[in-house]
Amino acid sequence: MKRLIMGLLAAVLTAVSVPVQAEEQPFAVTAEVFQYVLDNHLTKPTAKQLVQGALSHVSEEAGKQAHLTLKPSEDDDTLPEMVQRLAEWQRTARLDQSLLNRWAIDGMLATLDDPHTMYFTRDELRVFAADVENQFVGFGFRLRMLDGLLVIRDIVPGSPAAASELRKGDQLLAVDGKSLKGKSFEEAFALLQGEEDSEAVLTIYRPSEKREKQVRLKRAAVTMPEVEGDLFEGSAIGYVSLSTFGSAAAVQLRDKLEQLSRVRPLKGLILDLRDNSGGYLSTARDVASLFMEEGLLMYTTNRNGVEVETWVRNGRNVGYPVRILVNEGTASASELVAGALREHGIAVLVGSKTYGKGSAQQIIPLSNGDALKLTLHEYFTPKHTVVNHVGLEPDLAVEDYAAQVVEALRSLHVQTYRLTEENGDTVINGIAFPAVDPLFKRENGQWLVRTAVLSTLLGEAAVGEQEYVPIAPYLQRHQTLKLQQINDEPVLVYTAPIPAASR
Repeated sequence: MKRLIMGLLAAVLTAVSVPVQAEEQPFAVTAEVFQYVLDNHLTKPTAKQLVQGALSHVSEEAGKQAHLTLKPSEDDDTLPEMVQRLAEWQRTARLDQSLLNRWAIDGMLATLDDPHTMYFTRDELRVFAADVENQFVGFGFRLRMLDGLLVIRDIVPGSPAAASELRKGDQLLAVDGKSLKGKSFEEAFALLQGEEDSEAVLTIYRPSEKREKQVRLKRAAVTMPEVEGDLFEGSAIGYVSLSTFGSAAAVQLRDKLEQLSRVRPLKGLILDLRDNSGGYLSTARDVASLFMEEGLLMYTTNRNGVEVETWVRNGRNVGYPVRILVNEGTASASELVAGALREHGIAVLVGSKTYGKGSAQQIIPLSNGDALKLTLHEYFTPKHTVVNHVGLEPDLAVEDYAAQVVEALRSLHVQTYRLTEENGDTVINGIAFPAVDPLFKRENGQWLVRTAVLSTLLGEAAVGEQEYVPIAPYLQRHQTLKLQQINDEPVLVYTAPIPAASR
């Protein structure tokens, strides 16, 4: 249903464009964008609003970049008047045509107060599409910063890095002899970037072998898996993270759930949608169908207030409780799925308030090969909850990244916990989660733990206001809380009391 709707929208929008050549009409692309926005944008902008926005922005940019004084007229409020004014400025000021087009388009779009409507060049469109599909050109490893060092956090299966001798935990020291010492992520990324099939020599240090190595790798097109997951150690609780709603996300999620269920029938699932900025709405429907047999997914409204229902059909019900992890990076399709599953009584949201992007866009090809991403609809949850500019409040509010996982496990009545660290990640019951700050610190001969994590683990709101607290007092207070040391690394083990209702 959703694919059909989007296809029809694309056909209608294509039909209203005027097939003109840029050589014949130098501002044809600006005119195309003007017409698409005027006729279709959710906010119903006026012609004068777009024209004045375009001309004012061109005037500002010409002043900044070329030190020219171009004065727009307040009387200009139609497309022909805008094109005539731009042609006049191009002729008198000898400004570059492509630059004028871009300035005018940027000015029009700025009047919409809509960060999700944007103009893409061909290259920008390729980058956008690749981002949605989790694709990039590189070596195929992910880095994290640990004690000022760039450490390989994980390696993408099927990538050049996976075929090499690189390992998780290796420290990246240099690229083609250029040291990464003291470099930021951005600076390191710039050195690692390159064209497909180009090569680089990476200098790494492997702590387990206490020696440096040089590894020659060729850059390639790499597709990151959209879904990753595993079973929590010693339990029938599954964990699955969904990084984007690309075209393969639903199939990968289905396969992962089936894989976990073959190991052990699931008694609960944590679906991680944190920092998932969305993707295709059709994929959101397909993902939702893995959790519900049939039901209303969302309402969408267009600029005229016409409301359309989108339903999930022929899906499947899950026979276990679901917890969805959300945060301020959870947006768009992620919010759509999270909101729908919650309102159907399938899932509980754990984490922090979501981003608040409740609008849908369409990619519209333009005559010059570029494209316009245009907001056409606003969507609402099955109970008409407003998402746009508002976001979703979680059912269980927790700010700390690792504590969110612990809270989700607690709500699923998990009793045994084992928390440790590995290559800077926080490991909770055998599954590693990226961490900005360490779980443990050692000061004055004693171990400290992140307060938010300990507070959530013990279910005590008043553990302390400091970021870290000493563990020792809590070991004395809670007999089932143990601190072990394995290879001089701390391991926190806790057995939660059995709820009275379960005894």
